[in-house]
Formats: sequence, C-alpha cells, structure tokens
Amino acid sequence: MAKKSTGLLPSFIIAALVLYLTSLILGNRMVFSGFWGIIITAGVIGLLNFFVAPVIALLTCPLQILTLGLARFLISGLMIVLASHFLSNFEIASYWWAVLAAVVISILTSAVENLFGVRKRQS
Repeated sequence: MAKKSTGLLPSFIIAALVLYLTSLILGNRMVFSGFWGIIITAGVIGLLNFFVAPVIALLTCPLQILTLGLARFLISGLMIVLASHFLSNFEIASYWWAVLAAVVISILTSAVENLFGVRKRQS
C-alpha cells in the first residue's frame, strides 16, 4: 500500500491523538483538563517545536552530534515543559517525565503513521 502524504489537519489530529495516548501511558504524571486541553496543548507544542526548538537545536549542535541525535529528546522534553508552564489545562510532573513523554510521543507517532499509512509531506 502506498503511503499518502499528510496535510496540516491530519498531522494535527495525529499529534492530538498521540498526546492523548501518551497521557494514558504516563497516567497522572501527564494530565489534561479534557478534550480541549489536549487540542490546545497539541497546538502549543506544535508551535514551540516550529519556532523555538530549531533555535535550541542549533545552539546545542555539538551536544547533538556527540550524542548521535539523542539530545533531541531533551529538547523535545523542554518544549513539553514550556507548554505546561504556558497552559493551565496541561500539567507534566517534571522535566524527566517530559523527556520520557517525548520518547513515547516519538514512538507512538511512528506507529500511528505506519498504522494509517501516512508519511510527512515532502517539500
């Protein structure tokens, strides 16, 4: 089966679904205040990953090279913590739980995209 390219809305839906599944896995260490809490958090994390994460990734380039890219999870965890500080409808227990959430989100995103046969749009 050929993989279909996703647009903005399907990617956003997948991100919100993955956030919800991650909160089920982490239990009370990652809490949303309902459906809209998940939707808003997915949007804020997406915006932080688009605007802030590349700057931090550039500043930590030597660390990322040294760790063969595993430092990216540390940056993703930081974006999750920043989102929890900005939003009142989302809480994460600590930075290290956010790093674990970033790992789980990465794995679940790959699994959901493979399950539905989608891939990221090529520029």
